[in-house]
Amino acid sequence: MIDLIGDIHGHYQELQKILKILGYSYLKDELSHPENRKIGFVGDFINRGPQSVEVLTLVKSLCESGKAITVLGNHEFRLIQNSVAGKKIPREYKPFIPWLRTLPLFLELKTLRMVHAVWHFSSIELLRGKSVEDDSFIWDTLEKKSSYKLAVDRILSGIKISIPKELKLKDRFGVERTKGRLKWWKDLRGKPYAKCFLSPMFPPIEDKGPTDDEFHELQPYSKDERPVFIGHYCLPPTVPKVNGQVVCLDGCVTCDNTLWGYRHDDTESVDASNLIKATIASENN
Repeated sequence: MIDLIGDIHGHYQELQKILKILGYSYLKDELSHPENRKIGFVGDFINRGPQSVEVLTLVKSLCESGKAITVLGNHEFRLIQNSVAGKKIPREYKPFIPWLRTLPLFLELKTLRMVHAVWHFSSIELLRGKSVEDDSFIWDTLEKKSSYKLAVDRILSGIKISIPKELKLKDRFGVERTKGRLKWWKDLRGKPYAKCFLSPMFPPIEDKGPTDDEFHELQPYSKDERPVFIGHYCLPPTVPKVNGQVVCLDGCVTCDNTLWGYRHDDTESVDASNLIKATIASENN
């Protein structure tokens, strides 16, 4: 029995609140659950929010005590890449690098899977057995045309296609985008742009769509597969978090002040009623 939690991005108060809603409490300074449940994190603990160090400290403690499992997000992976490449990284993150490098890129359990952005079957197979503790592997992911770089980009950052310049599509924050992230689990052939993007783009284009060739990277995720839990997509409140066997738990906590979770029991079925959310009012309200 695992309680999955979406992208935290340094929002420690929201993390504490959702843990309380999920039934966790502190006993002698240790977090525990009366049903002995575990926590599963889908990555992206850091950046954007005000308390990334506190989030890292708690998640690390929970993982090391066996009370949580986690996969890496693209933010943590980029931190590891920069560390290996000798680039400047925030001083407060340095003590956590050795621990972050012990974490997996994806997890496959009996009744669920966890990955930050996309369960892309061929990429997962290519990366199976690879460790981010291996400097040579990290260097491979920094090579522009490396198959390892492409595989990591897919599973941690999503599958994207170019947006025609004349469409001038903007994301939910009003930023014009040159690429859009696809609903990677679906067969999108013949679909208009408005039906293709997981992170919504505006205005919605219903009368034009990508060519079938632009979907060559997609490997649909059937309803016969076990549930897969992801984050990454910064979904607005109106976009469904459950799509078939795919559950996206990134509700953009930085912008919407809401952290999403899911109570998963020992089953391969998915039910939107198991979604949990913790909202903390913005200081500007």
